[in-house]
Amino acid sequence: MSQSDRQQIIFCFILASTALAVAMGIGRFAFTPILPLMIQEGTVHLAQTAWLSSSNYIGYLVGALSLLKSKRHPLFVMLGLTLVTLTTWLASLSSFAWLLVLRFLAGVASAWVLVSISAFAINWLKSRRVVTSGLIYTGVGIGITFTGLICSYFIFQSATVTIAAQSSLSPLSSRLWQYLGVIALLATLLVTFLLAKINSQFASTAAASIAAAKTNPSKAAHTNPTSSSIPPPAKLKLANVLTAYGLFGFGYILPATFLPQIAKQWLSGQSYLLIWPFFGLAAALSVVLSQGLQRRYNNFSLLGVWRVSQIIMAVGTLLPALWQSLAGLMLSSLMVGGTFMVVTMAGLQVAASQVTHYPKYNLSALMTASFAFGQLIGPLTALVATGKNIWLALLPVSAIVLLIGVALLWRPYQHQQSSNHV
Repeated sequence: MSQSDRQQIIFCFILASTALAVAMGIGRFAFTPILPLMIQEGTVHLAQTAWLSSSNYIGYLVGALSLLKSKRHPLFVMLGLTLVTLTTWLASLSSFAWLLVLRFLAGVASAWVLVSISAFAINWLKSRRVVTSGLIYTGVGIGITFTGLICSYFIFQSATVTIAAQSSLSPLSSRLWQYLGVIALLATLLVTFLLAKINSQFASTAAASIAAAKTNPSKAAHTNPTSSSIPPPAKLKLANVLTAYGLFGFGYILPATFLPQIAKQWLSGQSYLLIWPFFGLAAALSVVLSQGLQRRYNNFSLLGVWRVSQIIMAVGTLLPALWQSLAGLMLSSLMVGGTFMVVTMAGLQVAASQVTHYPKYNLSALMTASFAFGQLIGPLTALVATGKNIWLALLPVSAIVLLIGVALLWRPYQHQQSSNHV
């Protein structure tokens, strides 16, 4: 591999992880660490938070569905990042009604980036025979950690500012949205620069491959990793996989949205500020660890990774209902944060392995849409539940739903083939 190829691969990893950090860490999940502060300031009320979350998840569903037949991946990456930047900054100026609209648009943008980056970057890296392409998903955890640390720092600092000084400033939640909007803008400019380089390199490589295939078709067929000489993976029941992924979306979303608020309700002082950065750090490290384990133990299938991770997530989701302490909430953050990106990555790769069996579908978009539908229902259940300790009832429900998803993945093959084929 030439020095130029190595440089292009590094550029692709930076591009994809940065795009995911902005789209997911800011566009999707910045609301989570800012939410307790917004409630404290009176910007929103607890009952309104479920509507804001649901608006975001409806947008996520719409964004995923809009890409079911799209192949213009770089375009939607840039549109999504631009929209994330605008909606993040405008959230600092908006009333509740406008926040509903902005959270919807941020959801659309996040889905555009996730689906398009998953299709574009993974295929680009596979064309370079990079076996660790899944590492791009560390960007999600890095974005969550970075956003969580920024929010925690400013919230902690504001606790030491006098009331007189605070009254002369705009609400801290508004300033945090503005800071994150500026960060999203800078990251979008970086992605734009790298995407231009990657696109030009990808186009020249594709042209060279086509020319080589015309001059020596037998050699091209031999070296092409998608050649028909490689047997396709076993065919899965698409309904099982899609339903399991949707149940994952429902099961994980309550802790992923409300864990800092749960911690603020149950813990004293500022210790709840540790929860969200720790959640993001666990997410980033879990992707690296899972990639390493899969390379070392390649007989452990993607479905196996998905099943085990979702069982761990179910236990972590249930934990805060049984153990209301800093240790219990930190362990829950580790178990849920440390598995949700592994399940996301495994699910999307399982879908990608089925392209030859279901060529008429954009499986990444279908999976994301199923996930979005599941996570949309999660906050809506919080609307019908009442009482101060609604989490004691809702978190066990989430855990049960996650385990039902695992059951659907136990024997999902069309003809009962061994799972080692995936």
